[in-house]
Amino acid sequence: MATMFLEHVCDLLATLCHPPWTGPLNWSRCMTLYGEERVSFYLFVALSPAVSSPVRQGTSFSLFGSLPSELQLRVLAFCSPDCLFQLMHVSAALRVEASKLFWVNPDTYFVVGSHWLLQGAYAGSTFWDIAFLAHVQNIEIQYEAGMDEKICPQTDEGTEVRHDRLSYFWESFTKRFTNAKKVVFNQNRCTPPWRKDDEPVPHPIRALVESCTVDIQLYAFVLVEGTSLRKDKAESYDTKKWQRSLYQHILGNRWLGVGLERPYRAVFMPAKRFNGRVGEFKWLEYDAFMVRLREFGLWPLMVEALDRYHFGSGEQTGFSCPASECNRVFSRAGEWTVHAAEEHYPEWLTGDRFSILPESLRVQFREREMELERRNARIYQQARDLRDEWRLGTEERRREIKRLWLEQLSHDEAWETGTKAEESELWKDFGL
Repeated sequence: MATMFLEHVCDLLATLCHPPWTGPLNWSRCMTLYGEERVSFYLFVALSPAVSSPVRQGTSFSLFGSLPSELQLRVLAFCSPDCLFQLMHVSAALRVEASKLFWVNPDTYFVVGSHWLLQGAYAGSTFWDIAFLAHVQNIEIQYEAGMDEKICPQTDEGTEVRHDRLSYFWESFTKRFTNAKKVVFNQNRCTPPWRKDDEPVPHPIRALVESCTVDIQLYAFVLVEGTSLRKDKAESYDTKKWQRSLYQHILGNRWLGVGLERPYRAVFMPAKRFNGRVGEFKWLEYDAFMVRLREFGLWPLMVEALDRYHFGSGEQTGFSCPASECNRVFSRAGEWTVHAAEEHYPEWLTGDRFSILPESLRVQFREREMELERRNARIYQQARDLRDEWRLGTEERRREIKRLWLEQLSHDEAWETGTKAEESELWKDFGL
């Protein structure tokens, strides 16, 4: 069973929706196993109900167009990303300026995995639309497990810095992100003790950043250990707590602490077009990936729903913690949300997690969970059908399936992996 650990509570607290609440529950919320929120691109650019109908209909904006250009730019500066994205596609007059503001938005960073960059950033090895990457200015690189051993392995003599791999990483990065301005390396794991690294920014990330030859701003968003006084206990005492800290790389290879939380939303890039036989199979992998994140996202949504149930209507209807063997009482909005993250995070994936909800909410959440389970079952069945067609088919049918796969892998740039078609990881994953 999936487990969340104490060091991930700080990320979970940042993901949870705290009062005051605006708008309905977000049933499409995505969260990683480690408590970090991820935003689907399609939800990120979907117009909110507050956007007026003329923008939806793509009209000529006659009144807006009559304003002096200086005022038009001022108005655009106040537009939300979803509105700017729509303007980029429906208004020829505003496309250029709206595009500039959309890409430079400091509150949005687009997420990419570190292993993908270290392995050459091939189009076939990612779910995301490669053409989109060339426009992105703000990037969060998820520094994934296993990276330390690949770029700074431990040896009997100490730590070896693999400069060849560091160079290859940045070659891959510059090949794809030709407009990059700011990069944040996000590491949500603590440094293992055997590395004997007392710096807040771990050595492998420092090595990566210091090897960068591109003129961009570089940051590290890391997990650090700190001490704080717990005041919510009957007997206060000092206890170790984990927190996230943002550091900026500055002249002299020094690091400047600039914040204690993520000051932006981490957004997935739009998915590629899953065309052909290869795309048909890889779409199922992508769909399963997104469903899993939505399953994880039900826990913070449940915590928010219970807080809103008691305090969201303006009435202060205090309640006791619904968890067994917990006597905490909540009298203000938001107290339960913080308490749930700090004290009950190990229970977030238990089978009876929705039992703490009132009946009306419990029904909604179980229906949503069952909907996601049915979707997962369909994905599994479709993937099994495709593989069975290959494994159990006649020799003639197998030849035809292989021909279609290898032909697409040889000629479709969207599925390039840097190897011959028959040696592609994509074909091996499907055919073995």
